[in-house]
Amino acid sequence: MTETVTSVLSPVYLIRSYVWEVLKKNDPNTWDESKYGGIVPIVPLSEEPELDSYTGPHIVYGYALGRTNELHVRKSATMTFVVYDQNFRRLTRTINILHTALGRDDETAADINRYTTKYQSIQDDKTVNPYHGLAFGYVSLGYAEGGTPEESEGGRQSALMSISFEYYVDYDVVTDVSS
Repeated sequence: MTETVTSVLSPVYLIRSYVWEVLKKNDPNTWDESKYGGIVPIVPLSEEPELDSYTGPHIVYGYALGRTNELHVRKSATMTFVVYDQNFRRLTRTINILHTALGRDDETAADINRYTTKYQSIQDDKTVNPYHGLAFGYVSLGYAEGGTPEESEGGRQSALMSISFEYYVDYDVVTDVSS
């Protein structure tokens, strides 16, 4: 890659953002941020309490960044989604949407890369993409397990999904601090 990207930008955020758009397009009656006080109901584990007052489904995620491969700009990572819902049919629909969207390896990566290129802005009379410098090689669904009660029959249900991905990035991090 010839251009770097800000080290604040995380590939995990891009996947989360893409998943949100996929859910809104495929099930807009369920996945609508206005039902959550303007909050996107896909949050890291530490932010789950913010969604406790809402009755609709939500997704909690965690992630682990893998080691660098032989090429320093090539990275790997895994992300885990836990989807919570009180309605088993709606939970199943959500899992099927995510399974289809995230389980296509190179095609999923291409969709996410196209999704991120739609964000353009004009700076100094040039079109700039804030995500330039970060691209996905593949996105693969490791497994999906779901539809199990959290505590008791008729209560909140959960489903678990594991997503693996490869991405290419060249962060704007100064590594030579000898001078």
